[in-house]
Amino acid sequence: MKDKIWSERIKFFLLGMLVVIGVLFLAGADTLSPPPPNYGRFQISSWATSFGNNSGGVGAFVVDTITGETKTVYSRIYGAPIEGKLIKNDLKRPFVAID
Repeated sequence: MKDKIWSERIKFFLLGMLVVIGVLFLAGADTLSPPPPNYGRFQISSWATSFGNNSGGVGAFVVDTITGETKTVYSRIYGAPIEGKLIKNDLKRPFVAID
């Protein structure tokens, strides 16, 4: 009689363990998938201004929409052909490498 009670207890214990392991396995299944891509994380914007009749400036900056960090990637002052000056050109560099 005691052997029968112990065998039933062991059977229910093992069945309960299988159910718990199954629930834990299904709950952890989502963590195995890779994170979604960061489409739209970086956005670029351009600007231009006039300093007078024959001169002005143009440029572009990139915004990291997750951290809010903004970096200037291109800046140029234009004017008469001799007076134009390129100040910054980091268009082909990764965001983290831009100072």
